[in-house]
Amino acid sequence: MVAIALLSKSDQEYLQKCATQLHFAYGIIIGQKAEPGKYVIVHLAKNGDEDVDLPMPTDDSGLGHGPHKVEQIDMQALTNQMISAFKMIPGSFDVLGVFVTSVNAEIINEHSAEFKSAKRLLFDVHNLLKQGSASITLKEEPNTEYLYLAYSSSTKTAVCKMYNYVSNGGTFSPMDYRFVEKPFEWFTFECNYEMDDVFPVVASDEKINIEMQFHNTIEWVRDYLQASEIFIQNETVEDGQLLETYVKRKRASAKSTACTDDCFKASIFLPIKCLISKCVNPIQVREFNGTIHFQGTITSRIWCNPKNTLADVKRFLREDIMRSLTARIQVYCDGLTDPNVSNESIFISEPPRRVYFSISSGNRPIQFSEYIFRGEAPTVAVAQAKQILDLDITVDSIVADWEGLAEDDAFNEDTANSLDTSKQKVIKHSERVAASQELTRAMYMLGIAVALLVLVVSVVVQFILK
Repeated sequence: MVAIALLSKSDQEYLQKCATQLHFAYGIIIGQKAEPGKYVIVHLAKNGDEDVDLPMPTDDSGLGHGPHKVEQIDMQALTNQMISAFKMIPGSFDVLGVFVTSVNAEIINEHSAEFKSAKRLLFDVHNLLKQGSASITLKEEPNTEYLYLAYSSSTKTAVCKMYNYVSNGGTFSPMDYRFVEKPFEWFTFECNYEMDDVFPVVASDEKINIEMQFHNTIEWVRDYLQASEIFIQNETVEDGQLLETYVKRKRASAKSTACTDDCFKASIFLPIKCLISKCVNPIQVREFNGTIHFQGTITSRIWCNPKNTLADVKRFLREDIMRSLTARIQVYCDGLTDPNVSNESIFISEPPRRVYFSISSGNRPIQFSEYIFRGEAPTVAVAQAKQILDLDITVDSIVADWEGLAEDDAFNEDTANSLDTSKQKVIKHSERVAASQELTRAMYMLGIAVALLVLVVSVVVQFILK
């Protein structure tokens, strides 16, 4: 069976607009693999190198000064957009591939040089994404399949292909597409994941690389989540059951009014973590140079297709939590002036919190997210939504109250002292004792000096009176 990509009529209008205003544009495809061979597209985002709201200056041929064909696409800019967008989309969606749109009908000719260039482009983009997996990235290994959609505004038709990466260059396989007028149906799942975990700092050097230590913690959290059990509406569910079947049964039983608006609550329960560790490695008592303590709540919202199974729902929730945690850590590490710190250092930091914004309309619109630090205005999220996702949103549309700010007393001196190691506590105690002794000595000398001054004054006054 040939795979198919389902797009909305608004997607076709968007492709037509980009081609008409820019003559040539490219960007990313965001969506979900709803079932084998079926891809539902939820958003198309033009690359931010050009601005669709401003007329492009043209040369003698009438074309803008940006790229005019596939071989001129900025590969690095496209890769950066894919990585940035991946941080902003929920765990139920993925960056599925790349689209190009042009006024030229040659763009949809499968035997043209444009398609050969597209194959090289996707090959190079995959290699760039793979190179980035050595640091803190959002995926351990990039996908090897990418959707490629080419649209011509002159003919108002498109060609869709599935690119399959192989080491010698990759191939295109046939794929259908369809622009659908009826809105897609989605069910929303929400979850709060409480974190209060302490991880060892595994390093023998005096200088510790924070990014590398965070990378280790991500792997541990991933293991915890894989060993967890997820309940939907406080009930155990069969993984193989289709979501549409589950929803029909819930509505028929009418036991939960929460199902009427297609929003469901999920809960994550972790087994005892030492048992998890025992399954992988025997429990050992070891000395470490320090610890990393995560404390707080990660909010999660995902949107699922009726053809998803409940196993897919659980997988999406775990993926969304991991994606959110990794995105926060990456944003935090990007702001560090020096990732290497002394093993005697103590850091109490507040990572950015998650804020949401809608990309569609309706009672339960699909929402993407961004991360802002304490004190940052929501305008940061507005700017990122425009640059990465080509979305025009307002500050008022940002939902910023789902994750609260940390309490101010979490950053005071008492909290810092409670995190000291025994060695650091001894050093601080010695410093306090030394300071107290120095103060006592100074007060003693001041008292002697005052007494001598009084004695001298008394002698002088006695001499004058005689």
